[in-house]
Amino acid sequence: MSTLWMAIEPRETETRLQLTEAGRGPTLRGRLPVVPAHPKALAHLLQALSDWYGRPLAAVLDADAQDVLARPTFYARMLGDLDGARIRVQWARPLRKAFRRDRYLGALGDFRRARELVTFAGVGLP
Repeated sequence: MSTLWMAIEPRETETRLQLTEAGRGPTLRGRLPVVPAHPKALAHLLQALSDWYGRPLAAVLDADAQDVLARPTFYARMLGDLDGARIRVQWARPLRKAFRRDRYLGALGDFRRARELVTFAGVGLP
């Protein structure tokens, strides 16, 4: 059973999410408010996606994001109550590298950083 990968990229005005499926690539992208209204919302979302697909999920948080650097304990608490058997979280600081744009979900904007996070966390390469 292949693992799903969720890139979490907090930005100044939004939090970008990208779910990637092995063998298919990006399958879900979203732009959400920077901070969820409920402190466990992100953990619930990750659990729901894992349940939806019936697969383990690896979430990768952009550790270089300004908000994450400013409030690391907030993010640690927000992601702390997860089922470790089904969901694991990594904090990553990947190197920058250019990727080509994908046509299927490309209309949602540039998710280059999300791809970098998943690539770095999955194989350790920039």
